[in-house]
Amino acid sequence: MSLSQEVDPFERLTDQDIHTAIHNATGPRSALFVPEVPLQVLVRRQIARLLDHCLQCARLVYNELVKIKHSCLVHELQRFPVLKMHINDIVGSFLFEGLQPSQTMIGHLVEMESQLGGKLLIFQSKTKG
Repeated sequence: MSLSQEVDPFERLTDQDIHTAIHNATGPRSALFVPEVPLQVLVRRQIARLLDHCLQCARLVYNELVKIKHSCLVHELQRFPVLKMHINDIVGSFLFEGLQPSQTMIGHLVEMESQLGGKLLIFQSKTKG
């Protein structure tokens, strides 16, 4: 089953929440256009819920890379079992060492997007690095 099929964008978001956010932004008068800020607040709240799914995607990518690593060990290496073992260990540790920084980066990106001014935070982090 696809991860995107498991995520309901309206879970924990009711019509009343949307109505209240728009009403709070416009005040007692009715607005000609729907204000963007309250909808951004609601969307950012929903973005924060995607963290677990994003981390699960990172683990699935890691698992696929491990499978690819096993399939890339060519038959000719059977003659050199020590070399095969060392290559397997080195590539495996390389992939595993990349998993934690990837998950940390994903967490930071989701956190930045879920904050007000998240786009500004991402832009500032790109210009610093």
